[in-house]
Amino acid sequence: MIMLKTTLTWILTILLALFFIYAGYKKLTGNEVTAQHFREWGYGLWLLHFIGCLELIGALLLLFPATATSGALLLCLIMTGASYTLLSHEVWKTFAITFICLVLLLFAGYLRWNQSWILWVFKLQ
Repeated sequence: MIMLKTTLTWILTILLALFFIYAGYKKLTGNEVTAQHFREWGYGLWLLHFIGCLELIGALLLLFPATATSGALLLCLIMTGASYTLLSHEVWKTFAITFICLVLLLFAGYLRWNQSWILWVFKLQ
């Protein structure tokens, strides 16, 4: 049972990391569609690049058990901002994807909590 949980945790983690590496890469390479959306929503291109960097950092943090919860929380903050933007502009299809990512990130962070650096630093374990 423990082996199955570990395997499923890694599968979820890798899929989320790949998703956010792809999303961050698109933002950092100046994907015109993504840039156009940011302009339409009233955000500067600097924010596009900043969010892209944060997505890459969060994805990399997800890949290490000790930092996975921190990466998940960082990406949850980004997804919360994205959800607000999409809801306020009534982009329902993309909002659904964003919301599913948010839920999966919360679950991944929860699964890795017992391995988090936070427990070690604050001696909570």
